[in-house]
Amino acid sequence: MPKQKRKLAAIMFTDIVGYTESMSIDEQAAIQAVRKKRSIIQPLIKEHFGVFVKEIGDGTLSYFGSAIDASTCAVKLQTKTFDDEFLNIRIGIHVGDIVFDGEDVFGEGVNIASRLESISPAGGICVSKNVFDELENKKQFNGTSLGLQSLKGVGRLVEVFALNGDKLKKPDKSQYKATKVEKHTDDEVPSIAIIPFDNKGAQEDVFYAYGISADLISSVASAGLIRVASLKDIEKLDYQNLESAEISRIVFIRYIANGTLWKMGDMFQLSIELYDTKDARVIWSDRWQENWDNLPSIKSNLSDGLLKALNAKPSYEENKEIVNPEAYEYYLRAEHKFQKRQTADDIELAMGLSQKAVEIDENFLEGKIQLAKIIYAKGNDENKALSLANTTLEQAEKQDNQRAVGDILRFIGGWFIRRDLDKALEYFTRSLIVFEALGDKMGTGLALNSIGNVNWRNEQPKKALEYYERFQSIAEEIGDKWSESTALNNIALVYNGIGDSDGAIEYLERALVIKEELQDKAGSAKNLVNIGFQYFTKGDFNSALDYNNRGLAIDKSLGNRWRISFDLRLKGYILVDMGEYAESQASFEEALAIDESLDDKNGIMLATKGIGITHFYRSDYEKALDYLERSYALRKELGKKMWKLYHLIHLSLTQKYLDKDYDKKEIHNIIEDKTLDDKRYMTNYTIYKLFEEKKYLQWAFKQVCKIANGLDDTVKESFLNAPLPKQIIEAWEKVNA
Repeated sequence: MPKQKRKLAAIMFTDIVGYTESMSIDEQAAIQAVRKKRSIIQPLIKEHFGVFVKEIGDGTLSYFGSAIDASTCAVKLQTKTFDDEFLNIRIGIHVGDIVFDGEDVFGEGVNIASRLESISPAGGICVSKNVFDELENKKQFNGTSLGLQSLKGVGRLVEVFALNGDKLKKPDKSQYKATKVEKHTDDEVPSIAIIPFDNKGAQEDVFYAYGISADLISSVASAGLIRVASLKDIEKLDYQNLESAEISRIVFIRYIANGTLWKMGDMFQLSIELYDTKDARVIWSDRWQENWDNLPSIKSNLSDGLLKALNAKPSYEENKEIVNPEAYEYYLRAEHKFQKRQTADDIELAMGLSQKAVEIDENFLEGKIQLAKIIYAKGNDENKALSLANTTLEQAEKQDNQRAVGDILRFIGGWFIRRDLDKALEYFTRSLIVFEALGDKMGTGLALNSIGNVNWRNEQPKKALEYYERFQSIAEEIGDKWSESTALNNIALVYNGIGDSDGAIEYLERALVIKEELQDKAGSAKNLVNIGFQYFTKGDFNSALDYNNRGLAIDKSLGNRWRISFDLRLKGYILVDMGEYAESQASFEEALAIDESLDDKNGIMLATKGIGITHFYRSDYEKALDYLERSYALRKELGKKMWKLYHLIHLSLTQKYLDKDYDKKEIHNIIEDKTLDDKRYMTNYTIYKLFEEKKYLQWAFKQVCKIANGLDDTVKESFLNAPLPKQIIEAWEKVNA
């Protein structure tokens, strides 16, 4: 891909406050206001050596060579519109990196400027600290600090200033308290990686070190506004052989906690130190020697000590359970076995250990939640998991353990998501309310993601996107890179669903960067293949094939046969559209061999269909019919609906070419089912070939033109010369000759 052009610039966003409401009251007046703003702002931008980029509804985006030019332009705009009741403008300015995409610009700098505009008072100007630093010694400018602000979609706190002036609206500082965050000693949110404790005792005691570390990470992460690297993030690293500075760089944290645990008979000796990578020194250390009876108190001592050292207070008072030490030991054993599981036997063993923990201590809520999760993961007695979760919920509510209540509500919501979406939404929403009330950022983020999933399944992409974006914002805020990549992938899913491939690619690439930072090869491979699919839908087959091959190579190196088969099948379809039918067939056949070895009926169905389609395009209709019929029979057996139409019309068209009967009624029924399939250009063209109805050809032609218009000239040429688009264009020209 060509290298993107970047530039450091002062970015200015403007917006008319109350425009939407004005449109509903007096549409003509609102339109006139936008026109008036345009006539004022565009000459001002030019006068101050700026570049007008675009209008976004009633808002504008522009950039300047300096913060002084941007700020002078902003002040003049507010001065000129001061007395106009229809032009209540708010402005945000930030100096940052912008990336050029043709005439458009994007990047983190643009995002920050946009968020500054959204918190600016009507008639006022909000700027970031780096803008204000450039203005500070200029007599014509002064401002008021609004403190550190958490801006939506920005993964760090930004110090914000409101510019002062005779014709500039002063902010009501009380309105900024909700987003204002108390300064840490170094003007940043504390960020920490807790390395799994080093077990210095017998090998069979490793579960103590692992379980206490996992428990500690969860406790500190739930304390409030503090960034904690997840255990998954850390386990991806070779942390035993990496320097602290390198770990800090990879997971974007400042502090690292290392500890050792040594079990000697009935005694535990535990030591911990907190290292500041910025100042290269140990800022806190402690040592405990506890009797086995006091095992459950170790986590509390550790979390209290860490939070105090970081000058971070919990956002809520944690309900600390008094747990039987024997039960807690079984809980730690179960957690270690479950998280490290490799076989079904490991799950079975984890369940037995967890069950023993709750038998010993019937009031051990965390143990009961753990058991419900393990039973659910085992998969053969999900009703038992729900029953246990419901009784545990009642118990948690009686004990007023709100943290446990929130966790159980989210678990029950997850149980219902494949069965009753309304019920799932009810439980997820209750969970969100609990976590928000506690100030538990991690819990809040996970609940938001779950609600997003419900809305996505309910075919409400806009609502889903809203919740995914809120989840992403929180993940960035607390430094949970794993969750952030999940959020970005979910956002990409929405953009794909609404047909915005460019938007999907942007978010998938951002998720890919994180996966690569975490050295998550499997996750990187999946993202690469997903990006390839988006380019495929755009009609950029060469890019699609490149990304797919990169992902496939990683999956092959990992030996992940399920993913290898998936990648090969997608590769087959890309090659079909490129007209490389022999290579396509080879790819599908390789996938089929894997699917058969895995006894994956869905994979067998898809690979067999692919082979049938390649035979179809090679005009070998007898073989095409054989494979397509076998595949369609499997589809019926499995009850699969996705791409049923595309499948059936190829089968029917093959039958037509062989002078055989086919079921026109079934095809028409599927066509009428608007929710079933994405009727892309190739689908509609095959329908046209089957029924010879011009409307399907017209739709296919329009779709080809739409895709082509969104491609670069070099890519456009290869797309239009690909077999199917070329046939569609030629057929359309012939019909309309």
